[in-house]
Amino acid sequence: MTHIKAEEIIKKVMNFLRLFMNETLVKRIMSMVLLSLGISNNRVTELTGLCIRSVYILKKEMETGETDDLFKIRSGGKTQSKVEDIESAIIEEVEKNDYHTQQQIADMVEEKFGVKVSSRSIGRLLKKNEMKRLKCGSLPAKADVKKQRNFYDAVLQPLMEKAKNGEITLLFMDASHFVMGCDFLGYIYGKTRRFIKTFSGRKRYNVLAAFNFVTKKMTTVTNDTYITSIEICELLRKVALEYAGKPIYIILDNASYQKALIVQELAAQLGISLVYIPSYSPNLNLIERFWKFAKTKLRTKYYDNFELFQETINSIVDSSDKHNKNAVDQLIGDKVQLFDDIDANPVSKVSFRRNIVLNNAA
Repeated sequence: MTHIKAEEIIKKVMNFLRLFMNETLVKRIMSMVLLSLGISNNRVTELTGLCIRSVYILKKEMETGETDDLFKIRSGGKTQSKVEDIESAIIEEVEKNDYHTQQQIADMVEEKFGVKVSSRSIGRLLKKNEMKRLKCGSLPAKADVKKQRNFYDAVLQPLMEKAKNGEITLLFMDASHFVMGCDFLGYIYGKTRRFIKTFSGRKRYNVLAAFNFVTKKMTTVTNDTYITSIEICELLRKVALEYAGKPIYIILDNASYQKALIVQELAAQLGISLVYIPSYSPNLNLIERFWKFAKTKLRTKYYDNFELFQETINSIVDSSDKHNKNAVDQLIGDKVQLFDDIDANPVSKVSFRRNIVLNNAA
């Protein structure tokens, strides 16, 4: 008998047993039959759907002869059934309001629906519905989501399409400030909490960059002092030389040193179009995602040498269109993060997760 035929027979037998008994009993009886035939625990789990822990317990009870409880269903089954009856209502409530722990959700179920349930059962329910405990994102309180949508539809998306078609060069410009030893503590697996040494000073490495939307290449100007309109002008000249021959559009925010008259005049002379995003809209400047990626790469390592710190950052930035290109492609694609249906009332409690549109973004 082939594996396929055996699986078909097992399914038919289990479907027949379901006419007379509880689903849990069906799985146990079928598992006992298969175990008595010498089928491995893992294979029994695959064939019956009974979890591996239950199969181990079942096998042990069969070996010891302690089978009195094998055909009894614990009272928890009723609770589980009640939870399944109100499952959609629970998920809707979790989506609507803010719950930080599984125990909080369990307490809510008991209070709102009158069903006492364990936090472990809530965990299974959340997993079944593909809900995860995710870090909250943030949106500046003064952001105008309608302006963001209009900017994306009327300006940014058309520029993206032209760039992909090779008609223009589209760049996203921004500066990131890397403070040695202060910003890069992350998470590490282990039995105990670990402590990473941090640098006692405040040495800072500034990277001003123009990120090519299509090729993912970074053009940079760096220093360890400040970013001013002088550095912006230096970067504009670099960009003009590197991408000569095509119209150049640069997406950038409204920082005062980027809107300075000297910057705008030089851009006009070089034939570069500066496109300023709406105020308080960092989500529209896609280079922000790369800075987060770069800082993640720096985490959980102690740097006591500023030159090494600079070299490491440079290597990450320079690899954006090379060995890190696949990761950057997944992080930065055609879509941007928008918040179309968020209540403008800053006091309102709003869940952003249903409004986020990303293209494989981390």
